[in-house]
Amino acid sequence: MIITVSGEIGAGKSTVGRTLARSLELRYLSTGEIYRDEAKRRGVSLVELGRLAAQDLTIDRMLDAKQVEAARGGDILVDSRLSGWLIDGDLRIWLRAPLEVRAARVAAREHTDRETAASDVRAREAGEHRRFLDTYHLDLSDLTRYHVIVDTAKWPANEIVAALVVLARALRAAPGGDPAPQPGGTVARGRSS
Repeated sequence: MIITVSGEIGAGKSTVGRTLARSLELRYLSTGEIYRDEAKRRGVSLVELGRLAAQDLTIDRMLDAKQVEAARGGDILVDSRLSGWLIDGDLRIWLRAPLEVRAARVAAREHTDRETAASDVRAREAGEHRRFLDTYHLDLSDLTRYHVIVDTAKWPANEIVAALVVLARALRAAPGGDPAPQPGGTVARGRSS
């Protein structure tokens, strides 16, 4: 099984992804962690690394290659803003939350204040939106690729993971991994790929 967890900055991709992978006994890859490590290695902020990535496509291509290669082995959960587009996962999840919630999470993670975090999140997302549109011709606001979309401000992470575990196990249990038939003979399907 291959699961992708994508979403907005600070929506909880790593928190949900790591716990979901553990619950389903899948390998786990977070490109966010790789990206943060790359920023530290270069001695720049995440916003600055985003600006560099706009000029140097090898930064994004390195992340792309790592996640695509890792997914080839199967039995993995990839947490990345673009994983739902780059990887044909069996279950593609998008996480979102209001900016104020995401900014508070980023502020706690980055040890900064909420106002600075909100400004950085807006700057990073605007830069990524332009970069991904120019580089990949992908509009991150187009969520039609995803099977499940969750507002992580509505429930605690453990409840979101519990619900996703149920969905993933049902998908795994269906013959051939196909969606399970529903009452009335219909088939529950996510949005088409």
